[in-house]
Amino acid sequence: MDLYFYLVIGLLVFFGFTVRVITGFGSTMLIAPLLTLLLEPKQVVVFVILLESAIGVLFALKEPLTFTLKPIFLGGVLGVLTGIFLFGIVTQRLVGLVIGVSVLIFSILFLLNVTFRTERERPLFAALGFLSGSMGVLTGINGPQIVLGLVNQGYDGDFIRRCMISYLLVVDLVTLASFSVAGYVAATLLQLLVFALPFLVLSYLAGAYILKFVDQEKLKRAILMTTLLAGLLAIWKFVP
Repeated sequence: MDLYFYLVIGLLVFFGFTVRVITGFGSTMLIAPLLTLLLEPKQVVVFVILLESAIGVLFALKEPLTFTLKPIFLGGVLGVLTGIFLFGIVTQRLVGLVIGVSVLIFSILFLLNVTFRTERERPLFAALGFLSGSMGVLTGINGPQIVLGLVNQGYDGDFIRRCMISYLLVVDLVTLASFSVAGYVAATLLQLLVFALPFLVLSYLAGAYILKFVDQEKLKRAILMTTLLAGLLAIWKFVP
């Protein structure tokens, strides 16, 4: 691995997690398809979970948390356990395709402002939590499912950001523990995490500063257009 490789990794981490600090989600959607150009798809999944867990600890120290929507957390943990079982079965190519397709689908859903509002929130959020947890293990992308549900149910942006920070802190750490027990956390990925940590800290500082001035709606649409293109790129790479 040369200097160019590490520089690209650092820039992707900084860019993706600056967005994460501003919006509460979006980092994995942005960088996972691009990381598949540098790492094997399963390595990408484990690496982004390592990154998400590290930034989650920083969030826990600096941000207000909320755990009011408990069905999300229960569904998420059950989804993680299901995803760990499937992770050992699926192929590298399939993981890469699933990353690309899932990013593409969620980008389109957000851009179209799809809604399916229901008064029965508990089963909705439990189901979305399960989908998020299982997809988080298989693709590293475990935020958009919950954001879509929260937006759909009419929660405001500040609550969504706090809820996502809290949810991802719990689910990412559970996912990381499961990966560790299953033997998927390789020494090379831990070394890459150590290299990326300064970029994570810088992304938090940059995101916290930009958050004071940013137009959330314009930023969200720019992110979604970027992730849509990244998803197409990932699909193109792994289509036979």
